[in-house]
Amino acid sequence: MISEHATRFAPATEKVDILLVDDRAEDLMVMTTILEGPLYNIVTARSASEALKRLLEQDFAVILVDVLMPVMDGFELAAMIKRRERSCDTPLIFLTAAGSDVTKIYQGYALGAVDYLPKPVDPDVVRAKVAIFAELFRRARRLEAQGRALQEAERRERELQITELKLAAERRYTNLAEAIPQIVWTAGVKGDLQYANRRFNEYTGMDLEAARGDGWLAVVHPEDAPECLIGWREAVDRGSVYEGEFRLRRASDGAYRWHISRAVPERTGDGEIVAWLGTHTDCEDFKQAIHARDEFLSIASHELRTPLTALKLRLQALLYAKGLDEKLEKKLESATRQTQRLERLIDNLLDISRITTGHLDLEREDIELAELAHDVVERLREEASAAGSQIQFEATSPAGGRWDRLRIEQVVTNLLSNALKYGEGKPIVVRVSAENGSAEICVRDRGMGIADEDRERIFDQFERAANRRVPGGLGMGLYITRQIVEAHHGKITVESKTGEGSTFRVQLPR
Repeated sequence: MISEHATRFAPATEKVDILLVDDRAEDLMVMTTILEGPLYNIVTARSASEALKRLLEQDFAVILVDVLMPVMDGFELAAMIKRRERSCDTPLIFLTAAGSDVTKIYQGYALGAVDYLPKPVDPDVVRAKVAIFAELFRRARRLEAQGRALQEAERRERELQITELKLAAERRYTNLAEAIPQIVWTAGVKGDLQYANRRFNEYTGMDLEAARGDGWLAVVHPEDAPECLIGWREAVDRGSVYEGEFRLRRASDGAYRWHISRAVPERTGDGEIVAWLGTHTDCEDFKQAIHARDEFLSIASHELRTPLTALKLRLQALLYAKGLDEKLEKKLESATRQTQRLERLIDNLLDISRITTGHLDLEREDIELAELAHDVVERLREEASAAGSQIQFEATSPAGGRWDRLRIEQVVTNLLSNALKYGEGKPIVVRVSAENGSAEICVRDRGMGIADEDRERIFDQFERAANRRVPGGLGMGLYITRQIVEAHHGKITVESKTGEGSTFRVQLPR
């Protein structure tokens, strides 16, 4: 294989270029006559400057230079030739009538000459010496050709190996996609569907050719398709992860069932998106269970509120009756506090139901946040005293805005109650401030703190920090708080360190 390439690139009969440099036309004619033939291309130059121009245009197997030339002699030309990287290894043979001058000979060899021939030249000697350097040049060309051929063969071998690895990876990916029970699909850079696994065809009854591009939208519920397409196109334009929910038609019975769809961009090493990989997961049964749970919570909350209200009124009537025994009065106060706690739990259940069904409505009005927060602090001072904590309230500036009064009260109450619960009886600071078009509520305790792994989880539904020293709860307060804050287009964050307490910050646009 290499010999074929070498033969093609540098055949044995290849002509090579010879440069003759002499200011005398008759001498150039003599040298040309001696060397002309099928093995050489003779190039002549009448001056050093013309010779340099020829060297810029092509490479030569050997250069024969007359030493005695006007303006720039052969030695100066040789020095310039040797300074150029491209021609520094080209053999130089000096020609001169001053062949007996030993100093000149030494000067020529010092400049890199390979030989020194006196004029008039012996034709056979010239042909023999030039033939040696010409053959060396041809051999170098053959070696270069063989090297290029070897590199080309190695490149093709690497490309073949890479192609085979890519095909093997694609086969493994396809086999995996066909084996899992979820719908798996891929899309091109612009978001057009290119592949869907067998499960897609089995579930929807649509074959791949019909689904390509935006064809898959035909099996999406008509009410969901526009929003689904908008969300998908926005994710593709931004190059961000896509997440959405919509209903897909099931071919077996024509029913539309809810699916969670998620797609991530596949990127090259430099971040360029080359494709999208996505899944559809049937979540209908889960949504039905959630709906049943929410419906139960709503009904149970309403049904519990009626007897609780009656019980609360009875306890209050007894508590305000005249002539109560001191022990009985304390028991009634304790029972009243428990009914209030139960009432808050029922309210939380109702809020969960409203949030999950999208019915958390806001009734905005002009509010001074500092006054609202101060009222909540004063209302909970008795509870703080029972927990062994002192509450410090600070308001650094007026903080007016348009918010839902009852919901913002609920936010402050939940955060302060949480601080009393986990603050271990240490001081608590509530601070209200405002700047740059937003107001901030900050509640800081110095209690047990929150572990790093729990910091985000505590805002989820029915989640609470794991600590056996603290009485249990339903884990709804912080979830409801975040939903209320986000409904106001605000943001809630927490900073905490285990053993050093927690700081909750709520920012509300004014």
